[in-house]
Amino acid sequence: MYKRQYISSVITQINLTTAIEGFLNTSNNTLNIRDTVLLYLRNINSPYNVIDSAKSVIDSLTLTGNFNFRNTASGNYYYQIKHRNSIETWSKNGGESYTFGGVMNYNFTTNATQAYGNNLKLVNTKYCTYSGDIDQDGSIDAADISLVENDAGNNVSGYVSTDITGDNYVDAGDLSITDNNLITNVIKIVP
Repeated sequence: MYKRQYISSVITQINLTTAIEGFLNTSNNTLNIRDTVLLYLRNINSPYNVIDSAKSVIDSLTLTGNFNFRNTASGNYYYQIKHRNSIETWSKNGGESYTFGGVMNYNFTTNATQAYGNNLKLVNTKYCTYSGDIDQDGSIDAADISLVENDAGNNVSGYVSTDITGDNYVDAGDLSITDNNLITNVIKIVP
C-alpha cells in the first residue's frame, strides 16, 4: 500500500557556497561551468543518518547554490556535499545550526576549517573540494586515474565525469589534477 509522505509548504533555504577544484578558473575565481551538487543534512550523532536532501546548481560566478528543504526540524546538522567528480565533503566538526523556515548561509570557500577534517584544497584564494573521485568511492585512486586516462586516450568530450576541468574535453589537464590528488592520498574525511 502507498504511504503518503507529508511535505511542508514551508521552505527552508540554505545558500551554500562551494568551489570545485578542477572547475575553478584562477584568473577570475569563477567556475568554468555551472554544475549540480547534492546537499544532504545529516544527524550530528552516530550513525549520522541522512535527514533530508536537496539538489541545486552551483552558479559559476557566485559559486553559490540555493538548496530548499521542506522536511527538517530545527536543530544542528552536518552539511554533506556531493558532486559528480569531487570528494564528498562535510561541514565543520559539530554541525551547523538549522532553523526550520529560515534562510541560512554556509561558505566552504573561506577557510579549510569550514570542512570536517579541513578536507579542502586552497586554489588561488578559494578553498575547494578536491576533484578526481570519478567512481565516487571516497578516495582518489588508481581506478579514477584509469577512467580519466582511458577517456583522454579516446578523445571523449561532453558532459562526462572524467572531465575534471569542466571544459567539455577529457585531456592531460584532467589527468594531471586527478594524478596530483592521488599522489597526495586524497580521501573523504567524515565523522
